[in-house]
Amino acid sequence: MIKHNSNIIKRGLFITILLLLGLAVWVAGCGKNEAPEAGKKEVTADHKESGHDENEKKEEHGVVTLSQDIQKSSGIEVRPVALEAASVPYSATAAIEMNMDRAAKINPRVTGKAVKIIASQGDRVKAGQVLAYIDSVELDQIWSDYRKAQGKVELARKSREREETLFQKKISPEKDVLKARQELQEAEADIYLARERFRLAGVDVTQFTAAQGNGSHPLIPIASPVSGVVIEKAVTQGEVVNPEKILFMVADLATLWVVIDVYEKDMSRLKVGSSVKVSVTALPGKTFKGKISYVSAIVDEKTRTEKARVTIDNASGLLKPGMFAVVIAETTSGGTERLIAVPEEAVQIEGALRYVFVQISPDKFKRRDVETGRTLGKNLEITAGLKEGEAIAVRGGFTLKSELKKGELEGDAHECWKN
Repeated sequence: MIKHNSNIIKRGLFITILLLLGLAVWVAGCGKNEAPEAGKKEVTADHKESGHDENEKKEEHGVVTLSQDIQKSSGIEVRPVALEAASVPYSATAAIEMNMDRAAKINPRVTGKAVKIIASQGDRVKAGQVLAYIDSVELDQIWSDYRKAQGKVELARKSREREETLFQKKISPEKDVLKARQELQEAEADIYLARERFRLAGVDVTQFTAAQGNGSHPLIPIASPVSGVVIEKAVTQGEVVNPEKILFMVADLATLWVVIDVYEKDMSRLKVGSSVKVSVTALPGKTFKGKISYVSAIVDEKTRTEKARVTIDNASGLLKPGMFAVVIAETTSGGTERLIAVPEEAVQIEGALRYVFVQISPDKFKRRDVETGRTLGKNLEITAGLKEGEAIAVRGGFTLKSELKKGELEGDAHECWKN
């Protein structure tokens, strides 16, 4: 009996232990399920709170708050954006060329051999300066004709004198005198022609006469008709040349031409005498002033453009023929457009970015990135970023920019302190 009761007690203890272990496992399981749920609720709450702060920060990013009194004392002026009729200058690319009114292509006047070359490419020469000498057999023929003409003149002059004397003595009739005078005029015409041939060959006949006295004939000088720079040299020592051969090209580069191809839609905008500004890539920040000196009356059928030409001073020698240029010209008509333009002072620059401050409430301004276009006097064209009717700070933008930077620095410092 006692043994039976002992077994019952042992079985009861075992069952109790099992119940206690099961209860412990159940409690542990419930704790794990509840903890994540609580944690989840806490995280969600934090996330919602954090998201609210981030939205507020996002809304406040780029916003400057200034009271109206501070705005007034800082010189901040607000003006609504409006479409304005603006006179837009004509702008186009162009090419710089030599002033052909001050350039010369130099060739020999007779066929001959280049026996002496004096000038080289790049040399600066003056008008009348000899560039080379040509020896020509044509000079001998010209000299022969000239000497024959001289002999005829001397003979015709003596014949006329004799006939006039005989006519005065009433020995010869008047017709003989008239004939003698006519022959003299013809002989003088021949010698005049021979002298002209010397001149056309580029030789002074008196110089040739003196040289013949020394038993030789002079060389033909090839001289430059203009002052300037030897742009091209196309002759070598000993080369036989003829009048069709270009030996040198000399150009005065003190003035140049800027040639523009003007499209049909812009033809009415350019007039002779209009002032222009010329700039080139090789000289950034430097402009050259000139005036339109010529506008073609003919339109090219292929390109549908006409030529306009600007004569520009180049005494400094900075501009070179062949350079590409940008021309901005004052227009007379057809250059009016309706567009958004704001004072240059209103546009802030930060690296490659351009932005303005838009007034979103009486005491708040928000930074707005914009895209700019052409410069219109003291204004800048806004091509994107602003709409008609929006109010922007047209003065005092630097103050707003400084306040914005100050706020960003304080915000960064606060974040660092929290972390």
